[in-house]
Amino acid sequence: MQRRMEEEARLAAVRINVVGIGGCGNNIVTSLWGKVPERYVKLIAVNTDAAVLRKSRAHEKVLIGRFSMRGRGAQGVPELGEKAMEEDIEMVFSAMDDNVDLIIGVAGLGGGTGTGGLPPFFRDCNYKFPNAVKMAVVTLPMTEEGEERRRNAQFALRELLDVADVVLVNANDLALERAKIADIMYAFDLVNRKILRSIRSIIRMQSYEVGPGIINVDFSNFYRLCYRSGLGFAGVGRGLDVISSLEDALRDDYADTNLTDSKGAIAYFEGRSLDLDVTQVKAATNALSRRFRIPTVFVGIRPTWDLPELRVTLFATSVKSRYVENFLAEL
Repeated sequence: MQRRMEEEARLAAVRINVVGIGGCGNNIVTSLWGKVPERYVKLIAVNTDAAVLRKSRAHEKVLIGRFSMRGRGAQGVPELGEKAMEEDIEMVFSAMDDNVDLIIGVAGLGGGTGTGGLPPFFRDCNYKFPNAVKMAVVTLPMTEEGEERRRNAQFALRELLDVADVVLVNANDLALERAKIADIMYAFDLVNRKILRSIRSIIRMQSYEVGPGIINVDFSNFYRLCYRSGLGFAGVGRGLDVISSLEDALRDDYADTNLTDSKGAIAYFEGRSLDLDVTQVKAATNALSRRFRIPTVFVGIRPTWDLPELRVTLFATSVKSRYVENFLAEL
């Protein structure tokens, strides 16, 4: 009976593929290497640039546009990135799990490979993996990067909102404001770290290897919130108590997001048992629901001694973003 239950639990485990497309996507996949549960998470790096791809760390590496680009990149032209993806999409699919449940596609918008390749990748995923959740995690270029990159990103983001179930946006402009110093590399690092902790927390929330908590968030809950939900928000906060960690998660935002009237949310709390007061958790999530008029809030609680302070992952879908609205309005 015990062996049968273990086998059923194994079969029910959520399979996650993180697909990083282009330079930014490859960097994120490389940074995730060794930092996520290995058994049911596959990291896949996709690029038109053979030199960048060779330096990436991933379970699978796929060079797209082998004949048209010859491994030399997409010249910062989205049309070439799109052509490369369409040329070798079957190779990308062959690198992925057949029974994948959650596909996280990561790219920096504005250039060639990620900007041109991510939308057709998700468009074809809708046919190849109709039952999987498709989540796009993207960065938007700084104003200083020029009009061409900005316009490229605008067209790509508009298409992604149509072909992915949920899109998490991180604006480099807002990271530069948050940095409070004119250091572009530091701002890029802030965004990369934000993306990493968001993806890692989403993976941990569904991970078979991390293990169950006192209250769990089922993948069915996650699927329900993500399906055809448009813009999403994922924030990770830390604090000495429930309220402070939740407020910190709300500030973990690079898209000027408004959660009011969103489709639903997940609040996943992790920390020492003494800090995870169920009464406080309930009060905090009820306050969150009333404050933003969120109809459905799923709560997860997982005691662990691995964390020095309480940590909460706040995930919401069908949110609004003033930054994204203004960004797309330029079209």
